[in-house]
Amino acid sequence: MSHQLGRVVSAILQRYFGDIVQQVGSDLFTYGSKPIGMIVKTTGLARSLVIDSLRTLLKFDLATFEPSANELIADYKLIPDNVLLLIRYPRYLLQMKSKYGSEAELLVEELLQQATCSASVLLVTIATKYKDDKEKNITILKLKEMFISLVTAGYIQQAPVAELKEGSEVPTLVPVATIVPDIEIRPLIQAMSSGDTSELKDNIYWRVNYDRFHLDFRDEIMIKAITRRIDENAGELMRFLLEQMYLKSPAWAAESSPLCALELRERCRGLAAERPLLHQYVDQYLKVLEENGGGFVRRVGDSGGGQLCVRAGLAARELVLAALDHTVTERLGSKAARIFRLIRARKYIEEDDIQKNAMLVNKECKQLTYKLLEEHFISVQPMRKAASSGGLAKAVYLYHIKLHDVSQAAQELCYRSLHNVLRRARSTRTAHARLRDKLRRVRTIVHGMRLRGEPQRNIDDVEETLTPPELAVLQDVEKQLKQLSTAELELDRNLFLFKWYFMYPEK
Repeated sequence: MSHQLGRVVSAILQRYFGDIVQQVGSDLFTYGSKPIGMIVKTTGLARSLVIDSLRTLLKFDLATFEPSANELIADYKLIPDNVLLLIRYPRYLLQMKSKYGSEAELLVEELLQQATCSASVLLVTIATKYKDDKEKNITILKLKEMFISLVTAGYIQQAPVAELKEGSEVPTLVPVATIVPDIEIRPLIQAMSSGDTSELKDNIYWRVNYDRFHLDFRDEIMIKAITRRIDENAGELMRFLLEQMYLKSPAWAAESSPLCALELRERCRGLAAERPLLHQYVDQYLKVLEENGGGFVRRVGDSGGGQLCVRAGLAARELVLAALDHTVTERLGSKAARIFRLIRARKYIEEDDIQKNAMLVNKECKQLTYKLLEEHFISVQPMRKAASSGGLAKAVYLYHIKLHDVSQAAQELCYRSLHNVLRRARSTRTAHARLRDKLRRVRTIVHGMRLRGEPQRNIDDVEETLTPPELAVLQDVEKQLKQLSTAELELDRNLFLFKWYFMYPEK
């Protein structure tokens, strides 16, 4: 694990859980698997604080444990990939709201905040919190139906249970098959009325299934790529192919099992009213997808009206190449990107050939080539030509691109950028903490006054406690924080793309 990843993990833990959890998490990241006694010794924290920090990390699935060699004590280990998911929470909520509505968003938000929770407590907590909100119109029955829908769709799954093996004093977490729950409404309504959830007898705990969200993100990326490359009808056809892929292949398979084109035609026929062009020209769209779809789809046979397969592994590779092109353009300019694309197209190329084909001045071409080499975007392979009679062997240097290594370097750039963004956001919040706290108090007071129906004159007097210069500073701070938040999400999208690519072994 890299140094840059450690800095990002430390900054994320500090933001969401505070300094003590961050210190314990950084120690686990640095030293790997350790028992509690060693963590106390290396961090210098009190044993109780270390135990509370580990409890927090385990609760949010940011760390794991396993029996040590003597089976008497547990060794704890941080899970950096799960720590990175903390900055992806807004995307999960947006996905739920756009796909299922506000009830699903509230369920997932509460479950993310609590990490694990029983279904009964989760539903009662949300229904109680929003029972007076007439705009949302949240009812316990709607929440129950939405919870069952999310479990059925795989967005929520049962949490693993602890089992104690014979001869060991350290339990192990065992995954449990998710079964759609049968929730009774009457006990939930009684718990809402009494305000006491302790009487609810529900021992099955649930948590968010991140992998299901990531499949949605992958599908969305592929559909958008095809839509931009061809048109919306081709994007819809890509959606149908991905839905068929789930039925016949593992979700993250590099290449799907053969998919019948006849089923696609039947599906398009059902959408004849909404998408007449897709229904009319479905065979032509399939042909375009094969030939001009970036390799996302491949024909594997002609039986049953034609058989196609979705190549998710190749799609990840093509999208990573596009991201690298953009990265080179942003860092070194369009001329460097031209050289990068030329080397990628030729696979192996000599320096003289780069200068001939890149259509650049020799000096500038050399400088940009060496800059690409310095930034680890390209590699060089020395070779020796056979010597002529009486002459010396000549060394030839072939430039090429090791995509896996370049992707690793770009991922490190993302980690470094993400750490800088997190530090800048923290610095901005700290520098203007007093002013932002004042704004929060004023808004709270004004909201209470409006609920009580106080005169507008009194409300204006309270709002005027914020002077125009203070409002201008606050407006500028909010703009900066919004830009930094957007940068976080964009970096997270790139990191997701690289993680997707690294899932498939390099050929």
